[in-house]
Amino acid sequence: MEQKLTAPPRVVFLSSGGLLGDLVLRRLQSSGTINIVGIVRSRRVMLRKAGFLRGAAAYFLRCGVIYTVYIWTITTFAEFVGLFSGTGSITGRARRYGISILHSRDINNEEGKDFIRRLRPDLVVSAHFDQKLYPPLCNSAELAVVNIHPSPLPDYRGLEPVLQGTKTGDRRFGVTVHRLAESIDAGSILASKNMETDRNHSVLRTTYDLLRRGADLLVANVERAMRSDDGEAQKSGGSYHSWPKGRDIWHLYRAGGHIAKPCDLALFWRRD
Repeated sequence: MEQKLTAPPRVVFLSSGGLLGDLVLRRLQSSGTINIVGIVRSRRVMLRKAGFLRGAAAYFLRCGVIYTVYIWTITTFAEFVGLFSGTGSITGRARRYGISILHSRDINNEEGKDFIRRLRPDLVVSAHFDQKLYPPLCNSAELAVVNIHPSPLPDYRGLEPVLQGTKTGDRRFGVTVHRLAESIDAGSILASKNMETDRNHSVLRTTYDLLRRGADLLVANVERAMRSDDGEAQKSGGSYHSWPKGRDIWHLYRAGGHIAKPCDLALFWRRD
């Protein structure tokens, strides 16, 4: 017989923060079944060793101005606004609830590993996090690490799966909770859910809805995530996408999609 949890599991949360990171964090926190003991907020701006300006330039050259402004708005700008609005900032949430937080450009360095080790988590959860984890932070018998990914894996591994799907006309949206492996988004699947969304929704709104569902999916499967259960191996095939390029944004709009809409501003004040 499986042993039920006698206390909420200790969880360290990894995210780039902002609108999407805070959404997942507050869903986990409000569940009442998870104890958030630490947060790692990625301060990386595309490149591990780059500062803000150099990283922003790399964003612009790779992704174009529209995506650069978009990602800055939902992360850095949202973190700042969230300090005053009460939502949209994992830094602000850490302050309000007295949660230990580390701002890091490289979670795999000694500072990052020591931070997690010191907190003795039962589980590490990643969502909207722009850094790859290496052993011993992933694929380790001593540490359970899972990721919430807004696509039906193995389809659309990597970055911005909703954008990549929308620009090709694919509306097969879903969310997957999976273990972290050395290969990006290739770990075994613990739970997944397909989801119908409004075709008029933007990439941001669809991603928001998927991550909201993914957080709840993790809560429902948290005991499985903590066990040595390897989950289900991903099917062969699928696809992988790195940082979007300027032409990806052009294809998105040509296909009738939008990366964000003015009505999405309401998400900055939502507390669901």
